[in-house]
Amino acid sequence: MKLVKIDEDLYLNSDFIKSVEADGEESTFITMVTGGELSPNVPIKKILDAINGDEE
Repeated sequence: MKLVKIDEDLYLNSDFIKSVEADGEESTFITMVTGGELSPNVPIKKILDAINGDEE
């Protein structure tokens, strides 16, 4: 299990992330393997960097 910090108050287990898609310039659509969906107001680059361990 690897928790990644997506936003100030949002952490996700990267093992359960099914897909990550841009939803505009400052928003991202995240689909979980359980079928849950999230749309945080975070740029896709920041989310992908967090998943890959390149977080600021």
